[in-house]
Amino acid sequence: MAIHRRYLLLAGLLAAVFATAVLGAQEVGEVILKRGVVAEDLYLAGRTVDVQAQLQGDLVAAGQRITVGDTVTGDVIAAGETVTLRGDVEDDARLAGRAVTVAGTIGDHVVAAGETVIVEAGATIGGWAWLAGREIDVAGQVGKELRAAGQIVIISGVVAGDVDILAEDIRILETAEIKGNLIYRSENAPEIAAGATIGGDVIEKPLPYAEWERDEAPVGGGILFLLMLAVAAMVYFLVFPRFSPAAAQTVGRSPLLSLALGVAVLFATPFVVLLLLVTVLGVLIALPLLAWYLLTLLGGFLTGVLYVGDVGLRLLGKAESGGKGWRVLSILLALIVIVLVQIIPVLGGLAVFVLFVLGLGALHLQVWRRYSETGSQ
Repeated sequence: MAIHRRYLLLAGLLAAVFATAVLGAQEVGEVILKRGVVAEDLYLAGRTVDVQAQLQGDLVAAGQRITVGDTVTGDVIAAGETVTLRGDVEDDARLAGRAVTVAGTIGDHVVAAGETVIVEAGATIGGWAWLAGREIDVAGQVGKELRAAGQIVIISGVVAGDVDILAEDIRILETAEIKGNLIYRSENAPEIAAGATIGGDVIEKPLPYAEWERDEAPVGGGILFLLMLAVAAMVYFLVFPRFSPAAAQTVGRSPLLSLALGVAVLFATPFVVLLLLVTVLGVLIALPLLAWYLLTLLGGFLTGVLYVGDVGLRLLGKAESGGKGWRVLSILLALIVIVLVQIIPVLGGLAVFVLFVLGLGALHLQVWRRYSETGSQ
């Protein structure tokens, strides 16, 4: 399934959220409790992170359970299994988790993704909101436009701007008030209750993959592309029989470091190349760096494919005894699994993107380790 560019951006952003929170943590522990007044930014990581302090700065947190219950004058960036925002955030919020709940007041915009994303009744978002998840429920107020993508999207609150929804099941309840247009992309017409208020028009737009379904040529092209990736992955493994499995294993051994480094390489390298191209001498560095960057983009994805294949081999009990034949089979099965996962709306694309970033970071980590080992000899 094709995904809008804004959701690809959302995926990259949320991949960076978790890495930033963990790797930049000032305080790490099993249970972290914050009370009183804190006159600085906070970077926290723990199984339980409970912030009931008046925070005069930004909050970056990662853990199993994240709760924010008081005032934050800056931004909130949080990632965990459950993320609950009950306090007042004067600036932006970027949230990722299995269950994400917004129950307080956000001064500006919100970007959130999870299996469930809930904006409770009484919650207020001052700016726009971009939400992605399996089930999205907006019962509070959104000050500007709302964009939502998921399997089920339910609107029962007030949205001051347009509402743009990509979902299988869209429900506009009788308490909903949409002051702009209702724009939807779905195979099913939205259920709009009789008491719901829509100030603008109800506009149906084609699904992002509708034209692909009408044209059989991209299907054949997709199969050919899949076969090319399979061949590339096999060549990668056969040409680098020690390096490629080691890079794939790095994904499992150092996932947070791989994720952080992958995000940095993906987004920082083009900027560095542009800066180098400004000067004549910089061009001599920029061109090889650009070539390396493009090569490692493919290598990062292939490393992710090998990692998925390794997981499959471990499940089959062939991780140690399986030869090259099993490795080749695992590559084919891994690509099929990745294609199937990507079909899942929004979250599938997010998962594949994170796998790619993990592979990209692991590839560079393994290159650095090989370079360090060679240099120390």
